[in-house]
Amino acid sequence: MPLVHKTHDADPVRIETDIHGILTLRLSGELTGEVLRDAAERLVAAGQGRRVTGVLIETIDTSIAYEIADVVSAIEMIMDELSPRRCAHVSHGERTRPYMVMESTARAFAVKLQPFACETEARAWLLQR
Repeated sequence: MPLVHKTHDADPVRIETDIHGILTLRLSGELTGEVLRDAAERLVAAGQGRRVTGVLIETIDTSIAYEIADVVSAIEMIMDELSPRRCAHVSHGERTRPYMVMESTARAFAVKLQPFACETEARAWLLQR
């Protein structure tokens, strides 16, 4: 039996709010369709009754294990229920296809979505008027 045992994060979904109306969704580990659905539902629940000006989705420490339809469904739920002005996606540069799917889905809800490698820049962009 090996002495090294890989364990997973207790919760791959973390949600943060701030005084500027930005909801931050931090995802880690393997992103499955189930994780994306859970994340979208929890983000929507966190935003209920609040004025949400922007959504920041951070996926730097993740690996892809979902279908494109799972991404579309999660983004549609977030955009439809929260109606943010802008959405920022912070990730590493090799996620071109998922970003393009997210962008086209957000555009259907008249929400600007922009990719970033730096969370500080993403927050600054979300706070622009």
